[in-house]
Amino acid sequence: MAAQATFKSIKAVVPLLDRVLVQRFKPETKTAAGIFLPTSATSTPLPEATVIAVGPGAPNKDGKIVPTQVKAGDKVLLPGMGWKLY
Repeated sequence: MAAQATFKSIKAVVPLLDRVLVQRFKPETKTAAGIFLPTSATSTPLPEATVIAVGPGAPNKDGKIVPTQVKAGDKVLLPGMGWKLY
């Protein structure tokens, strides 16, 4: 119940300009064929996320709005943040 309320409140956030709201997800531990993946393959997951909401776009030099290239529901890789987890 609390998870649903949190997800609904996150969906209420509207990104501005070319900003994108994403939700990170945990890697799958089992393939579609039913094969279980070892923890060594899932312990350091790729920084993947699902796009929740997208802003309308940012203006270019001419003032024309350039729409973002992703849409809600897309899976994306997040850029490195310049820090390491020890």
